[in-house]
Amino acid sequence: MSISNLMGSSRVALSAYQSAIATTSKNISNVGNPDYVRRRADLGSLINPNSGAGFKEEDSIQRIESGFIQRQLWYKNQFLGRYETDELIYAQVETLFNEPSNSGLASMMSEFWNSWNDLGNDPESATAKAIVKDKATLMTDTFNQLSSDLNTMSREIGDDIKDTIEEVNKLLHEIKTINETMSSNYSYDLADSRDAAITKLSKHMNIEVTENRDHVVSITTGGNILVPLVNNDFVNDLEVAVPKYGEYQGVKVSFSEGGSLAAISGGTLGSLLEVQNDSIPGYLAEIDNLAMSIAEEVNLIHRTGYNLDNETGLNFFDPATDGAAGMKVSDAILSDPTRIATSSNIDEAGNGNIANAINELQNGYHLDNVKFSDYYNTLIADVGSKVQEANFLRISQEMVVTSIQNHRDSISGVSLDEEMSNLIKYEQAYQAASRMISVADELIQAVLNLI
Repeated sequence: MSISNLMGSSRVALSAYQSAIATTSKNISNVGNPDYVRRRADLGSLINPNSGAGFKEEDSIQRIESGFIQRQLWYKNQFLGRYETDELIYAQVETLFNEPSNSGLASMMSEFWNSWNDLGNDPESATAKAIVKDKATLMTDTFNQLSSDLNTMSREIGDDIKDTIEEVNKLLHEIKTINETMSSNYSYDLADSRDAAITKLSKHMNIEVTENRDHVVSITTGGNILVPLVNNDFVNDLEVAVPKYGEYQGVKVSFSEGGSLAAISGGTLGSLLEVQNDSIPGYLAEIDNLAMSIAEEVNLIHRTGYNLDNETGLNFFDPATDGAAGMKVSDAILSDPTRIATSSNIDEAGNGNIANAINELQNGYHLDNVKFSDYYNTLIADVGSKVQEANFLRISQEMVVTSIQNHRDSISGVSLDEEMSNLIKYEQAYQAASRMISVADELIQAVLNLI
């Protein structure tokens, strides 16, 4: 080998190991970065004499990743995002119902019925009638508050949906911007940033991701009929229409291009939409039905009874009650509880048949041919089962995602021990190449001195 060849080869080796050291150092500096995919220097390509012509990062530096594992992580993330949100929301709903407790609706209904039993035993007692009025007011207040709380929660979820849509659109545009840059100037750092954005997006909604030969990704959603969200420099933003306060169904998410509805079932957004459009309206409808049925059944009996002044035809509850939100004791009874009817016959003050009949309503079969208490308990059991189911699914899916993440980290994550070992190896090789240049320089000087 000539001295000039020795000098040239040593210079190439010096550059190659310098690049390898820089790559290893970057790996070490990102050891705590969960979005970073480790790199590995391809010394064969770096030492290639042609590496300087049209050189690209991917020609000599490998990004160690598994596309299959990464796509699996994105796919499973949508379920984790959904189950986490389900668990959080249904736990909040369970807290609103506050069952079992002394201040829950079940306890308030029980005390209401029991007050009629006490009045039936002492139908002429003004105190017993006042207690009936008070217990009825407590029960209606509980209905009112429960309806108000669910309404408020519905409004807050509507705001959450809008915020999530805004975050989704932000991520879509971020991915589109990276696409545009990478189509002409591929960069591993940009690839890391894009993968991180897609990971965040996958927690919000169900997506499908593909990548072409130019490293440009396309993202679609929609189940059987896939709709593009990002394709090259195209972004199909999501738009949302949230009903006004008091309107619970029909929150619609559509695509800005074409206006078709988005079939979003996974991620945080899928959970929020289902709770907003189905679960909360269902719970409100059930407590409305319960409130109206109690009011109607009590009024039906109360109107046939007589009070101490032989008044009849009075409603106990406001006859305009059309749900839990508006349920209240009638103004006549609120202003004067002694007007409560207890007797089934005129001029029979000691007859407590009406009070006893109203008390017996709790044992009758009304809504869906079940008792009032059983109807409400079924609702509470459904909420409780949703919480337990969401908790179980969240824990199970968390284990799945953690397992995939650990597998990904074993491939793409940075091992400090391995990188430090490589760093020492590359530094020694760099020093050897540097020493070869020194030797070549000494040989050239020796030759020059002979001339």
